[in-house]
Amino acid sequence: MGLETPTPPEVEINKPIIDMKPILEKVAPIEGTFAPNEEVQKLWSVPREQRREVVSVFKDKLTRQREAWALCRTNIEERIEANPDLPRDEMVGIVREFASHYGFADSHVQVAESLVDDYIEMHRRVNEVREKYPDNIALINRLTGMEFATSDESDFTVEVGSMFIEIHCSDFNAGRIYEKAKDPIRGWSKFYGFATLSNDKQPIYYIIYNRNYRFSEPEQESVRLPHEREHQKTRIMKPKFFSVDTIRTDAKEILNSGVRGFLKHKVGEKIFGFERKFQDELWERYSSTKEPEEKAFLLREWMRLKRETALNRAKDEIFSRKIEPEDVAKSWNNDSSLFKPEGSYDFLKYVRDWDKGKGDSLWQDTAKRVLVNEYGQIIDNAINAFDQLRNSGHSQSEVIAMCQVPLSLDIFSRTM
Repeated sequence: MGLETPTPPEVEINKPIIDMKPILEKVAPIEGTFAPNEEVQKLWSVPREQRREVVSVFKDKLTRQREAWALCRTNIEERIEANPDLPRDEMVGIVREFASHYGFADSHVQVAESLVDDYIEMHRRVNEVREKYPDNIALINRLTGMEFATSDESDFTVEVGSMFIEIHCSDFNAGRIYEKAKDPIRGWSKFYGFATLSNDKQPIYYIIYNRNYRFSEPEQESVRLPHEREHQKTRIMKPKFFSVDTIRTDAKEILNSGVRGFLKHKVGEKIFGFERKFQDELWERYSSTKEPEEKAFLLREWMRLKRETALNRAKDEIFSRKIEPEDVAKSWNNDSSLFKPEGSYDFLKYVRDWDKGKGDSLWQDTAKRVLVNEYGQIIDNAINAFDQLRNSGHSQSEVIAMCQVPLSLDIFSRTM
């Protein structure tokens, strides 16, 4: 009897990029397109007696779409972790597969695809600079703009990640680099570690870790890497996910009044498409007006926009703390006092203290209301909302993805 020729396995044709079955069992699909911002506008035209039911349906779809986005993003991130050179077609294919089942609008798909392209570009830059500078000291000098010598090499360890470069060194050299770093986002203390970027038109992101820094508990060392990595991920994705300052309609009407307001709105904004700096305009109008009620209103709106900037910074820090291992970070990742007056991350101190010694009661009263009381409540609500999602069975990464959803009306746009 002759040898039998083994039958080759059948080639899998059109094998799906991702198995959606377990995901669809976990999160029910959405029929048609669901664009939250458009749908919420329609709610106002619904008869009052039907509104409760319609709002309930809206909230259900919004929740499912947010969960789907989180699973989409974390699925791609897990694949990137296994293979940093993951093909674009595979990443985009996953996005479109989720979009077809969960109603992502075209604009949302475009945002997601642009994030894929941003990742590919960042990954390319990191690989390119490492190939060009295989010597660690040459690479560090290229990133930092400093002039370390070959004799310093023993103090440094370099690790190349998928989107940024990580450098471990002594507290002495970490401090030297920090002093010249561009827009560093620091850790617990100035030299614990920080995330920063090179001074290029197309920057390369890197992280400095101080190997001499020691936590009070040895196991707390495990928070260092995920914390700073999350800072860099947030910094890279910030233009896509973080809220843009929006001015109230009634405040904008005031700014559009008068000759200068008319020209800025009708000519600069409408005809030439200039982006207006509303914070500056509010300040100018607040400083020039003598009418008490208008002055108070403009000051509140100006402080509210300042608060939005601070909340984006607080959001970044909250995400970085929440990604830390829960078993060693419980003592601080829920501590909202860190963001309040005299806390480690008191981002609004410079605004509150502007009138120090001037006795401006309007300023003091408005600052207390907008920058202390309301701001503190928003921070507390945001942390509680995060924990509620975490306790509902989602992973830390999934909750962060839900809070950074490009579908608008996300949890932090409501609480922060």
